[in-house]
Amino acid sequence: MPMRSRRALYPEDWEAIAAAVKEAAGWRCEQCGHPHEPAAGYTLTVHHIDGNPGNNAAENLVALCQRCHLGLHGRRYWI
Repeated sequence: MPMRSRRALYPEDWEAIAAAVKEAAGWRCEQCGHPHEPAAGYTLTVHHIDGNPGNNAAENLVALCQRCHLGLHGRRYWI
């Protein structure tokens, strides 16, 4: 499903939820440990472990750099 249509599956307060997850992770990728550094290609994102953007329970969310996040989706398994 394209991201534009998937965006409707996220709650209205997604930006605040994602910021809280990143803050709790110390603004570092929870997989590789790299800090949020967009200029170097390490943009921190938030991954839904179960793949459901409607499940925003803390235990279902993990902060990942874009590289690790895309790697997980490319391998089609969840951490």
